[in-house]
Amino acid sequence: MELTLDEGRVYGSRYHTVHPVISWGLADDWGGIDTWANMEDWCITTFGPTPKDGVWTPNARWYMNNSKFWFRTEKDLSWFVLRWS
Repeated sequence: MELTLDEGRVYGSRYHTVHPVISWGLADDWGGIDTWANMEDWCITTFGPTPKDGVWTPNARWYMNNSKFWFRTEKDLSWFVLRWS
C-alpha cells in the first residue's frame, strides 16, 4: 500500500499527515473498508481514542480527517508508517 506523507495545520499547530492510498477494487475488501477500519482500530489501541468531534478539538494527539491520519508528533507518524507499509 502506498502512504503519501505531508504536513498540515490544526488550530495553528503542525501535524504530520499520512494518506493511505487504498485499493478501491471491490474484489479484495469492498473498497478498502476493512483496511481503513483496521488502521483506525490500531491507532485507537496504540495512541488512545481521538476526540469524538475530530479536528474541532485543538491539540489532540491524532485525528482522522479528509482521508488522512493526522499525528501531532513525528514519532507517532513513524510508528504508523512502520506498521502499515
